[in-house]
Amino acid sequence: MWNRFIEVATFWSCKFLARLFPPQPKPLPRQARLILVFSTTGLGDGLFDSAAICSLKLGHPDAKLIVCAHRKRQSVALHNPCVDEVVPFGKSPVRQLRLLWRFRRERPDLVVVLHVNEEVYPLAYWINRDAVVTFVNLSERYSFLAAHPVKVRDTQHAVLLPLKVAQYAGGSPVPSRMVYEVKADELAAIRVRFATWIDHPYVVFQTGGGRTLFWRDRPVEHYVTLIRWFSDRFAHKVILTGGVENVERASAMERACPEVINLAGKTTLIETAALLHLAKMLLTTDTGIMHLGFAIGCPVVCLFHDLYPATDYCPLDKSARYVALQLTRSHPEQPPTARDMEGISCDEVKHAIAAMLEC
Repeated sequence: MWNRFIEVATFWSCKFLARLFPPQPKPLPRQARLILVFSTTGLGDGLFDSAAICSLKLGHPDAKLIVCAHRKRQSVALHNPCVDEVVPFGKSPVRQLRLLWRFRRERPDLVVVLHVNEEVYPLAYWINRDAVVTFVNLSERYSFLAAHPVKVRDTQHAVLLPLKVAQYAGGSPVPSRMVYEVKADELAAIRVRFATWIDHPYVVFQTGGGRTLFWRDRPVEHYVTLIRWFSDRFAHKVILTGGVENVERASAMERACPEVINLAGKTTLIETAALLHLAKMLLTTDTGIMHLGFAIGCPVVCLFHDLYPATDYCPLDKSARYVALQLTRSHPEQPPTARDMEGISCDEVKHAIAAMLEC
């Protein structure tokens, strides 16, 4: 109840302030001095924004480009070579006041809002209300705070949405692909940590995604069937990855298939990226790690629920190596359930894995 009150009060306060001090769509700088980019939501969203960030840096080569990213997912921006500085974003009023205090003084002449939480829009408005550029489809409620709202179609590819915003703000044309560069010292560290097996061929099985969209996950027993088939056919080791929310699922797979190496909940995002860089293949449902695999260039076999079309999320880069399997439900109008992904058969997945590793 309290959170809902704060949400409503914030919205109407912003409405009132925007009437008193409306954002003015003044001409954007041809060559910006300081660009502040907000990209504060999930791992996948941060990767979708990575190409747009490169576009902005190439279009404004002399500008300092700062990315404000969620404090738990800063590593995406830290591994983009076009980013000069990363500052953490937090939802607490104290953190936001610190950001406001800093950037009201530094006064960026370009504030680009990409995939963000709603509370970012008032913050961006107060930093420099006449220089805010964003797409309005994802948050029509706060579009009145943007001096430069860029209208894009929701049906476009997830990487193209932020790219259109960047190009409106003076960004240069860039390839429509996600960016994440694994660093040499990170590869060295992962080789030291897993020295007993890292130099042998291995594949990564991502055991699931977050709890909110649990119906995109594949049943544990299907993973067990695939692991047993894989171990009989291929010499590669199977590495299980996942966050703390996937530990229980991964442990069940490990009990049924003791030959796997279970790293669920045991690696950081940076370490997982290094593992994917060296892996022969990634098997995953529609997760943030799937997008990380795409960005790194790891061969991917990915399984999509029919509520998330593969064509909107798979790489546009023709050189990318992936096989996308799309669920088709007989009654797509019904709410999604935890058993939906059984609709993609184990035989389909086996065929995709074999095609990827034997090509």
